[in-house]
Amino acid sequence: MQKYNIIGDIHGHAQELKKLLKLLGYRENENGFHHPMNHQALFVGDLINRGPDTPLVLEIVKKMVLNRHAKAVLGNHEFRMIQNYLLDPDAIDSRITGFVPWIKSLPLFLDLPELRVVHAACHFPSIEILKSKTADDELFIKSTMEKNSTLQKAVRAILQGIKIPVPPDLRYFDRFGIRRKKARIRWWEKNKLKFCGKDFLPYNEDLEKKKFDAYAELSTVNYPRSHKPVFFGHYCLPNSEPKIYGNLVCVDGCVTCDKTLWAYHFTGTKITTSSLVGVKK
Repeated sequence: MQKYNIIGDIHGHAQELKKLLKLLGYRENENGFHHPMNHQALFVGDLINRGPDTPLVLEIVKKMVLNRHAKAVLGNHEFRMIQNYLLDPDAIDSRITGFVPWIKSLPLFLDLPELRVVHAACHFPSIEILKSKTADDELFIKSTMEKNSTLQKAVRAILQGIKIPVPPDLRYFDRFGIRRKKARIRWWEKNKLKFCGKDFLPYNEDLEKKKFDAYAELSTVNYPRSHKPVFFGHYCLPNSEPKIYGNLVCVDGCVTCDKTLWAYHFTGTKITTSSLVGVKK
């Protein structure tokens, strides 16, 4: 069975990526990183932005993908960059414009024999809508920029997760200290009508006891435990919050906030916390 290393949101932190790859047993030569036992890296998206060296991250991952040592999916940051590039190519960081055609070639999700990979949510209704769509299709990208279009909602679901509106009298701040009008919820849990901070992803202690009524933008999905595992990123989970929920694994521990880049070493056996691997800045 193919063994995989599923790597979380890198966000331009090239040195942490190199450290993590070496810790996982990858070796570097003139063709980039490769694993002597042919393990394959799977990147959950959000390679770009925030960190100090997005171009180097893109160079490392692109080489690995082209040499078949890795696969990667789009994150919301890459998708937004593709949209912005279509609107105004000059608005994109000139250091990464050369990578745009390759980034456009990346899939929105992976459905492999052993596992699934998506950036934020394995939302089956949205995946069904998007299964024939590719980011190098300008008409598709334009459609995702049409307010409340079916394609816009589907892309938002799998790349940004399922959200609920937070009542204006409640002050909700994300991990970057930005006040938000909406909160991400656990996309695999049953549909609810009442929420509190315990339902957010990540968990929000300030609103733990503040119950409120809300309707999710889209219905959540019941992901059966009998299905193959799903690996995703996006949620910037603090070190104190679990990353494994049965057969669901979030590998985004927020390299920007907590200075730790995470991966999961998948061997085809039961999902366990002992297979999580992290490197600190």
